[in-house]
Amino acid sequence: MSPPEPHLRARGKWPPPDGPRVAIVGSRRPSPYGEAVAEQLGLELARAGVVVISGLALGIDAAAHRGALNGGGVTVAVMGTGVDVIYPAAHSALAEAILQAGGALVSQFPDGTTPRRHNFPARNYTMAALSDAVVVVEAAEGSGALITAEAALDLHKEVMAVPGSVFSPLSVGTHALIRDGAGLVQNARDVLAALNLGGEVLDDPLSAPLGLGFKLPGGRDGILSHLSDVLALNAAEIARKLQLPVAEVLGRLTALELDGAVKRRQDGYVRALRRGKERA
Repeated sequence: MSPPEPHLRARGKWPPPDGPRVAIVGSRRPSPYGEAVAEQLGLELARAGVVVISGLALGIDAAAHRGALNGGGVTVAVMGTGVDVIYPAAHSALAEAILQAGGALVSQFPDGTTPRRHNFPARNYTMAALSDAVVVVEAAEGSGALITAEAALDLHKEVMAVPGSVFSPLSVGTHALIRDGAGLVQNARDVLAALNLGGEVLDDPLSAPLGLGFKLPGGRDGILSHLSDVLALNAAEIARKLQLPVAEVLGRLTALELDGAVKRRQDGYVRALRRGKERA
């Protein structure tokens, strides 16, 4: 691929190590399914030596970065602000983790640039330009992730998408991409094959059983023993503690959330307090 644009500002190690680069993008408000797939793809691609690129946004972007970090790989955040302005602010710790792991924060905007709506389409084009392939995980009609996919097509890069539920509006954009010729992604092997790459990956992200595993006495899910009602943990952190697939943990967290036992916050999951009852 062509060298990075010279006007990019960077924090961290830039340019990243030689090798393939894959952007993983999608909805800022994903379903648990989409979040699980993005995180697992990031993890598996990182373990296969791929540099994972995303935009540090809420939802799919953050899940992809976390997955790459959990896979011990390098991930790059392409920002719509200056590299000294973390947006959203809730991702300050994630940004620091990216830097500590040997990744980078990059931006085409001057230091001090604050979030502006018109910055992000330009950022999405840069993200596509820096990648060998773009994988879209959940995108509603008109989603910014589709701008990244369109830019990748203009640049003759590989465009791929993860299928979802036909009942979900988050599948409209990804299914349209697949209908129009984008590669279908079921697991990291599909992405590696599209780039003519080998490498070992973990179990397929969509084949992990949901809702299985150990329980605490009294039928309570063992996940609850690792949650507090103050400090939030994300699904990847819980999965690491329990040594379980992220997809399984997300499925169980969803069931616990529906049962009122846990609450999902922007920064992760916490136990919910039930009035007049034992803590869940």
